[in-house]
Amino acid sequence: MTDNANIALKAGTSKLPAYTENARLRFATGTLLYLAQGLAQGLFFVAIPSWLAVNGQPVGAIGSFIAAISLPWSLKFFIGAVVDRYAFLPMGRRRAWLVGAQACLIISLIAFAIRSPLPSELATIIIFGAVLSAMTAVQDVALDAMIIDLTPKNELGKINAFMLGGKSVGMAGGAALVGYFLEYQSFPIAMIATACLFSIPAFAAILIRERPGEKLFPWNEGQTSVQSRDAKPDAWWPVLRETFRVLLRRDPLLIIGLCVFYGMHQGIIEATLPAFAAQEIQWGETRYSSLAGIGYLISSAGLLLVGGWVTDTIGPATLGYWTSGIVAGVIAIFIFVALASTTDLFFSSWYLFYTLIVSGFYLCMVTLGMRVCEEHVAATSYALMMGSMALGMMLGAGSAGLLDQIGGYAALLTAAIVTILSSAAMGLGLSPATGGPVRAPGLVSEPPPR
Repeated sequence: MTDNANIALKAGTSKLPAYTENARLRFATGTLLYLAQGLAQGLFFVAIPSWLAVNGQPVGAIGSFIAAISLPWSLKFFIGAVVDRYAFLPMGRRRAWLVGAQACLIISLIAFAIRSPLPSELATIIIFGAVLSAMTAVQDVALDAMIIDLTPKNELGKINAFMLGGKSVGMAGGAALVGYFLEYQSFPIAMIATACLFSIPAFAAILIRERPGEKLFPWNEGQTSVQSRDAKPDAWWPVLRETFRVLLRRDPLLIIGLCVFYGMHQGIIEATLPAFAAQEIQWGETRYSSLAGIGYLISSAGLLLVGGWVTDTIGPATLGYWTSGIVAGVIAIFIFVALASTTDLFFSSWYLFYTLIVSGFYLCMVTLGMRVCEEHVAATSYALMMGSMALGMMLGAGSAGLLDQIGGYAALLTAAIVTILSSAAMGLGLSPATGGPVRAPGLVSEPPPR
């Protein structure tokens, strides 16, 4: 019997299996932890922007908030470098970071509740939002790195579909429930409710080891796995050298461009739609947040039922071409119909369909990013790619005020069309190994994509 097995027996035979031991456990863990992340993002990107819009804040102010909370995500490269460089290896390479980030996020939400700023206190709201977003970004970096480290390549499409499905459910809860509490209860209750909701799926990181024989907590019995010890860099230079070796190839550079343009698209949309709903059709924050929640649930169902299968079958690049074209057409319809005269039914139907299709494009993007990463610098390289999306979101949201002055909603939505099509165009140069259908299990042993 191996030393790791002896340690596991001493720790107790009733423990759940480790992440590496069970595919269903991998899917469940990824789904639950992305559910927690979605709760926080539903608060940031839907509930609070809608609350600001209903309370009279203009598109430019909402855009400034979204740009500020996107800032930590644009710095994910630096977060990833720290996560790759430092680790409490007896608990695995990534899990200590997950647990720590979740604890800090819950504490920050409680502090936000105690301070309870008014909608007009935009600077205070931005500061708290940026802190909360930073904690969520740390969790996201550590989780994505753990997924890349420990998940077989031929499972990436499916596990991304499950994770994004969980995230959509979380965003639905965060958007709808927090929106309800903001309108009908109070700001402190809304933040406390978010902290309570977040703590439930966060237990997945507490209860599941990365590999057999590792410590569940620092005070438990266990030891560092050979794989974690061998994979961890011992200095900064190897982290940076290997990261840039991975990224300075054609496929990763194209995916970075894809992420930037998609982020610009999302930044514009997240600043535009809450303002349109509040100011043009006179919706309160609960109504828009509830619609967003329904949209996330529908997209979650689509991702869980067919998203992973479609991605692996036709390839993420092809999925991106189709979904971006449909999104551009749907936004064009909105420009010519809703801006002239709209109804609640048309806006709701349009929003739900848009949310479903754009979630397919996002699934394409994250799957492409994971395919080109290498395990030993997974946090840094993948964080830089996804951080470039946040940079794009900052640019898009930051430009919302100027676009609004130039041409109102028509200019904002036209820019959203241009950016989503530009994002899809980045996929035209991808190699078949990166953008094509999955070839399990052969994809694991293929040479790295260009």
